[in-house]
Amino acid sequence: MGLVPLSVIILTYNEEVNLPGALESVVGWAEQVFVVDSFSTDNTLKIVEDYGIPVYQNSWTDWATQRNWAMDNLPIRNEWVLFLDADERISSELAEEIKETLKNVPHEVSGFYINRRFIFMGRWLKYGGYSSNWVLRLVKRDKTRVLPAGDSEYFQVDGKVLRLKNYMIHEDKKDLHFFTHKHNRISDMAARRLFYKERVNFDNNNKRKDLEGKYRVWVKENILANLPLFVRPFVIFFYKYFLKLGILDGKEGFVYYFLHDFWYPFLIDAKLLEMRYKSSRTKQSKI
Repeated sequence: MGLVPLSVIILTYNEEVNLPGALESVVGWAEQVFVVDSFSTDNTLKIVEDYGIPVYQNSWTDWATQRNWAMDNLPIRNEWVLFLDADERISSELAEEIKETLKNVPHEVSGFYINRRFIFMGRWLKYGGYSSNWVLRLVKRDKTRVLPAGDSEYFQVDGKVLRLKNYMIHEDKKDLHFFTHKHNRISDMAARRLFYKERVNFDNNNKRKDLEGKYRVWVKENILANLPLFVRPFVIFFYKYFLKLGILDGKEGFVYYFLHDFWYPFLIDAKLLEMRYKSSRTKQSKI
């Protein structure tokens, strides 16, 4: 496969376990590959050096800010950019499809959704909504911004978006200690966002702009975010594990759905309750 006029951007922070797989899946066919690192303290930078990939360092704020910084500051030569997380890999079939697709993209198209095959503890999760885990990652650089949303982010492109047929693989090879530590940390971001009642701007004044997963985002912003405290974890877990048949994903699936779709939103609500309590105490002390 010849070089594809594509710039791949991978964000890292202490990704020595996952990064080799991500790099192997794009080096050799993408014309540019960049790593944007948030000052890793493990062997991440050594791995990048071994692959001969340029690395740029920028302090971490959130995913959206880091991705926008990358598009604004890297010496990108290509119109099309692919964002790949360190725990993701591009399948050979998807690489070939991207190569053929970028040869002749209609002018009005500014992005492509890619389906992710989600693997947890070595098991491919086929239910719980993960059979169609679409993410907007292949985009025109000058038509794209990434919107911050607490513990989440949403790509927004100016133009039409299509879907690719083949998949990328998502498999975080770090252990459950990292998983729980990470979600404990980012639950702070989610709780603050709910406390200050921040919402995603759907930009309804510009009908050409397409927000990633806009219907899913609308439900999250207008229904789930407004549920009473500690109701949301039960609703999400019941929906994913029972209604979307996550129960068929075995023991590994149960671990994932319980931690990600019950414990994690429960933790967010607990921290939100704590923030409201501290705020009320502060107001009372000022009276």
